[in-house]
Amino acid sequence: MKRKSAAKAAAPLHPIPKDSWIEVIDGENEFDRNFRAGVLRAAGEAGFVRVRLVPEGQLHEDWKDPDFRAGPPAVIGALWDRALLRELRRAGVPCVLTGVREGEGTTRAENRAVCSTDNRAVGRMAAEYLLGPGRFRSFAFAPAGYEEWGAQSWWIRRRAEAFAATLAAAGKTPAPPLPIPSLVRGAGRIARDAFREWAEPIPKPLAIFAANDLFARQIAVLCDLAHVRVPDEIAILGVDNDETLCETAATPLSSIALETARLGREAFALAVRMLRGERLSGIVSLCPPSHVAERRSTSAAPLEDAFVARAVDWISAHAEVPMEVPDVVAACGTSRRFLERRMRTLTGRTILETIHEKRLGAVVRRLRDTDEPAGLVSDKLGFSSPAALSALFHRRFGRSMRDFRADLRRLPLEDLV
Repeated sequence: MKRKSAAKAAAPLHPIPKDSWIEVIDGENEFDRNFRAGVLRAAGEAGFVRVRLVPEGQLHEDWKDPDFRAGPPAVIGALWDRALLRELRRAGVPCVLTGVREGEGTTRAENRAVCSTDNRAVGRMAAEYLLGPGRFRSFAFAPAGYEEWGAQSWWIRRRAEAFAATLAAAGKTPAPPLPIPSLVRGAGRIARDAFREWAEPIPKPLAIFAANDLFARQIAVLCDLAHVRVPDEIAILGVDNDETLCETAATPLSSIALETARLGREAFALAVRMLRGERLSGIVSLCPPSHVAERRSTSAAPLEDAFVARAVDWISAHAEVPMEVPDVVAACGTSRRFLERRMRTLTGRTILETIHEKRLGAVVRRLRDTDEPAGLVSDKLGFSSPAALSALFHRRFGRSMRDFRADLRRLPLEDLV
């Protein structure tokens, strides 16, 4: 977690009043759900149980009530209503904001902090991942036209700029951004034709980086309407790793996973510091992306190569059980030599490397989502020993499983209340 700080001089700290609570702006997308989970988990660990989930509109309505203006003691979340932000600032309510640009004027006010995804790192990770296999001839970003959407599109611009800059550093020039037309009823033919007109002159295979999974899902629908094969002709990569959107697409969508729950924990810690009387201003905490959750939409295996496609699918489906190379070969009904050659050609990895990548993905999910000790994770996933898993994990991520989990959760929660 990167942090830029312009904290005020130290002020005497005081216990948090017993009747204090924190308003957490609620939302419905994957970012909001995971962020909320991080806040609530941190609050539970700190013994701070008075957390109220509320939509921004409800907070705005509550603020009109004079009896409400003695509180809330603190607010966490995305606040787009500038008038409400000004009211909260005048009332001295500490706010940890997720929906503003780092360094924006409102973040420099006292009792203001920002917790944000490191959107430039997201763009860089997308480019580096898509450049990795060396099989795409062209690259593009979606959506086009976000500049006209106003202040709320700043995060899209950050991702787009970093994506383009990373491609440029590798000697690649991105194709024009993809406009995502309306997909409302009756507009399918128009959307399909516009998509075909955009895609036709671009050399294939083409990799599209979508600003989030919702845009990625819309692109998948356009490909289906235009009878474009994913990932053979066009590969799609989104952001947020929203499993509902990604797993239910006609071709399951690869996505960049964000450590959003970790960001929620950080936001809670900052809010508590301000509730205790610490004078904070200009603090910006940037949470980097975690990893690419690879699915078929960016798989290097063309669908017509049945053996490689079957191998990748079989390994993914059995990622949480022990397996060896002969198991994969037997499941595919071919020779090891043939399958190894095809896997290397089309994915850039050996069968064993693919097994390790998928199996470690299952390990990362357990480290992130559970409190299971590393030894129990090893046992449940059927590794030969905790030591073998530890060595494999360290080779892949450059750190131990304990440090990896600590980085997800390392926040100053002790003695906060």
